[in-house]
Parts: sequence; C-alpha cells; structure tokens
Amino acid sequence: MAIITLTTDFGLKDHYVSSVKGAILSRLPGAVIVDISNVIEEYHLPDTAFILKNAFVNFPKGTIHIIGVKANQTKETPHLVVFAEGHYFIGADNGIFSLLFGTAIDKIISLPESISVFPTRDVFASAACQIATGIPIEELGNTKESVSQMLAFNAAQMGDSIRGLVTYVDVYGNSITNISKALFYQAVNNKGFVIEMRHHKIQKISNNYSDVPHGEILALFNTGGFLEIAINQGKADNLLALKVNSTVVIQLI
Repeated sequence: MAIITLTTDFGLKDHYVSSVKGAILSRLPGAVIVDISNVIEEYHLPDTAFILKNAFVNFPKGTIHIIGVKANQTKETPHLVVFAEGHYFIGADNGIFSLLFGTAIDKIISLPESISVFPTRDVFASAACQIATGIPIEELGNTKESVSQMLAFNAAQMGDSIRGLVTYVDVYGNSITNISKALFYQAVNNKGFVIEMRHHKIQKISNNYSDVPHGEILALFNTGGFLEIAINQGKADNLLALKVNSTVVIQLI
C-alpha cells in the first residue's frame, strides 16, 4: 500500500490540505497519507528541509513525499520528481532539494509545464499517485542533471574553536544548531570545552533533558546528531535569546 506524505505551509485553517488529500484519494483510494507538517512558516525553505530531513528517514523505502512550499512553477523553478536515499520527493526546484541532499541525488525528473495555481493538488498529487501505481518516474518527464542550489552556512572548526549557528527552534523552544556530533568530537578529542552563546556558557554535554534540574540550561546532541541548547522544562529561545541565526561558539581549552 502506497505511503504519501505531505509537508506544506498551508496551515490548518483553510481547505488546502484536505483538497490535496482528496485529490490523492480520488485517484488512489487505498493510499496512506501522512502529514509531516502543514504549519511550516510561509515560504520558509530551511525549516521545510530541517523538518522533512529529520522525518523522512523514519519512513519505509519507496515512500513518496510531496513538498508544498514555494511550489509555483517558473522557468527557473520547474517541478521535479527526485529519487534519493530510496525515497521519492516531489516539489519545485527552488533550492529545497539541495538543502535536503546536497548533490547526493540518484535521479532527477523534470515534470511537464503546468499553468495550475494549485500545483501541490493538481501536479504533485497526480505525480505521487502515478509513482504509487508503479509507473517509472522516467515516464513522467525528462531527465535533469542537477537541482538548483541554495547555500547553507556550515559549522566549522577555526583554530581552537567551532563556530556554528542556530538553524531551527522547535515547539519546546529548544535551539538546534548546525554543529554535528561528528564535528564536535573530532575537534574536542580529549580537550576541555566551553559552549558559549550570548551571555551564557555550558561546559558539559548532557544525555537527556532531565540530567539537569528543572529550569537549568543544558546542551545535548539530538536524535538527528546536532547540538541542541535547551532548558529543562523551559524555553531556551526566549530565556537565552537564541533565535535562528544566533551564533554558538565552542571554545576548546
């Protein structure tokens, strides 16, 4: 049975999400439709990539993922079907695929031009159902060699420090950085360290939020393998003024 996911900025008030689901079920009554998120900030591709990247790896191979964010087609942003890491992704070539995969993409198919003002329903849902019925993606359009690139700032070691940014803030106010666990331990090795952000410092890595008392600051590596600054049962983004693009520095000592 086909699994089709939705990641959109449509919100929950209007009819848009249900219209897409209805279009899928009209073509494929047995489809399993899963909402990854429909409350992404409007047109925000970095948040879209973060949420989808952390979610899709938990789905079975062959799952089809519809990306309904900045979905309108132009000459510069054709509609694509991308096959990567055993999954299918359908969306506009607006930089989202480079944020998800860099250049590690197995197949790229450019879909025919469309004049639809609701491409997530009219184009993406149709393509998803065709894939779900076993049609090879090569039959849906023309092969493309690459996707549009959207540059993202990467954390890096600079001498005796690692410099990174907050890239996402979740519903609990946890501030998630682009400093990976691999980069951290490669740089720290057996050295001491101080994590610095604005006027606050942390000198250890916790394993769980409950490792510190209620209301205290902590740092841990989340399930995606990135450094997260949090407050046990509090909101780090508000109390520490850690917003998206705030700098986080790890000093090696």
